[in-house]
Amino acid sequence: MVTLAQLRDAGFNALDAAARDWTALAVDLDGAGARTASGVAGPLLASGWTGADADAGYRSLDRQDTELRLAAQEACGVGPLVETAATELRSAQSSLVALLADASRYGLAVADDGRVTPPPGAEATEEARATRLAAAITDVLARAAEADAFLGDAVGHLAPDAVRDGMDRWADAVADGRMVAMLAGIDASRIPQGGPEAVRAWWDALPESDRRRFLVACPEILGGLDGLPAVVRDRANRVVLGATEDALRKELAAEQAKLAGVTGGTRGSGVRFAVRIDELSARLGAIEALRSRLDFAPDGPGTAVSYLLGFSAKGDGRAVVAVGDPDRARNTAVFVPGMGVGIEDAHKEVDRVRALWTAARDAGGRDTSTITWLGYDTPDSLTHALNPEQAKDAAPQLGKFVSGLRATHDPAAGGHVTVIGHSYGSLVVGEAARGPGGLRADDIVAVGSPGMHAHDAAQFGVGREHVWVARAEGDHVPVLGGMAYTAPVIGVTPDDREFGANRFTTDGARGHSGYWNPKHPDSLDNQAAIITGQYDRVQLMWGAAPPPRE
Repeated sequence: MVTLAQLRDAGFNALDAAARDWTALAVDLDGAGARTASGVAGPLLASGWTGADADAGYRSLDRQDTELRLAAQEACGVGPLVETAATELRSAQSSLVALLADASRYGLAVADDGRVTPPPGAEATEEARATRLAAAITDVLARAAEADAFLGDAVGHLAPDAVRDGMDRWADAVADGRMVAMLAGIDASRIPQGGPEAVRAWWDALPESDRRRFLVACPEILGGLDGLPAVVRDRANRVVLGATEDALRKELAAEQAKLAGVTGGTRGSGVRFAVRIDELSARLGAIEALRSRLDFAPDGPGTAVSYLLGFSAKGDGRAVVAVGDPDRARNTAVFVPGMGVGIEDAHKEVDRVRALWTAARDAGGRDTSTITWLGYDTPDSLTHALNPEQAKDAAPQLGKFVSGLRATHDPAAGGHVTVIGHSYGSLVVGEAARGPGGLRADDIVAVGSPGMHAHDAAQFGVGREHVWVARAEGDHVPVLGGMAYTAPVIGVTPDDREFGANRFTTDGARGHSGYWNPKHPDSLDNQAAIITGQYDRVQLMWGAAPPPRE
């Protein structure tokens, strides 16, 4: 219980200092994480260091990175709680001082226990005034006690019960963030839902303290917000990914326990538990595989730090992963996958853009970022793929994402953006390019395309010479989709000469998914040349390439 004397005489400079210290600690932890990625891991990855010692070193860096991210997330929550408690205590103190002044003005004596006594021989009105003041003082002291308890309980809740390895602590971090948001009055409705430029302007105008408040309280929202810097989205999405892993593990353990308690096991009533266990195991394995692509340990010599720009495990799942920082890249490529791709396949799509990044690096484009944009609900089957509605629904989101890359990009780095659509993904690209506002790309690439709802490359707003297409030997999707997506001129597909695009060679690639095979690099090398603006190096079957970018 807070006494009258304690509240009256309290000074809150120590609380203010504590809030500043916790904020400074969060800043330092964030900075340490960033230095680990850019100052240590980045140069090591670029050096091509490999071998047993390298593997051990990268694993150590990954563990340190996880610890720093967790510590920064939790530390971010303490400062707002201390500030909230200090504000409440100051308000209570101000109210108490005003009440004491009223008592003095009316000649009422106030004891340290809060009792109010009128002068001897006081009239009934003075007795009543003393009673009202005593009640008001009691209320103020109760407010102060509540704020004091709030601070102790909330900060104590942020402290981990035990040091545990693995992802389980991420769920605690998310739960703690929600608590901080509720107790500190962090209002998610302040986050703009407009275009990327509005989001970038809002973020730039926020004080650093408010940025950290939103990061700890609303990672699910910030992670998917086009117009925020890549490092901000990456931090928010990794929190959500870790918490998702934890939730899946807990649910899997619970289902396994249920199955163990069923007589007859999977031959009896436990079949439904077995089915759910298989589903959870597959989803957990997929997310673990995706997370492994975010680790520092490279698949081969010389690579780049990865950024998780979008993540959700709802439904078929969403994942947006950049290899290399798109905010500082001279060249950026956005890859849109096609039919049947969900979160279970996200790691494979990341492997494709990593191969693309490597090809661009080998072509001299070190300042490159390649991005897998699994930001839409892809068709689950060929029957669904014959319906363009999912592409029409996805097109505005793709356009918004590309505009977000433009909004956050450092203008000093230059900014050449290529959007690559594979299979049904090329239809999404076509719809986005032809839709309201267009697609803010410099080059458009379609590989294995069933059609793009266009009959002329000039319809995409980048100029025919900046539209590139390819069809590998044995890829039958362009033929199968030709009758569905080539309107208004039936039979003219993007890989036809009449379409007017530049068709590049794919020597050695076979089938619908061979366009990124490093063992047959012709297709990869051509795409890398397009991404880096080295158009004179693209091997064409036909078309007219523009002059190389300077």
